[in-house]
Amino acid sequence: MKDPELAILIKELETKQDMTVADYDGVIHALQFLLPYSEVIKGLTADYVGTTDHAMQVADDAYPNWSVHIRGRANDQDGHWRCTLRETDSRDSDAAIGVGRSPVLAQAVLAAVIRLATAQQ
Repeated sequence: MKDPELAILIKELETKQDMTVADYDGVIHALQFLLPYSEVIKGLTADYVGTTDHAMQVADDAYPNWSVHIRGRANDQDGHWRCTLRETDSRDSDAAIGVGRSPVLAQAVLAAVIRLATAQQ
């Protein structure tokens, strides 16, 4: 998987509100490529990875003990979610930070994980 493919995938996660099972299959493929040691990712299926619970399990497995900050506003049409993954709560000492924004909370979490894993490669 190359950087342009990952950039397209992150853009889809951050802009699409109605991702398909095939779209999520691509997310799983990217996660397996970026985080091959993750046991949680090995067991994911495309119909579950788009749920917030499973997205948080991915983040927890890939980056245990990291801080997860979620901010957002829910409304009828779509949410405005932002997820930030940081190694510490302090603002100045992190070597890499994962940030994702999306109208769907789970997709914001997944975008943050993929962005962070890409930065660490």
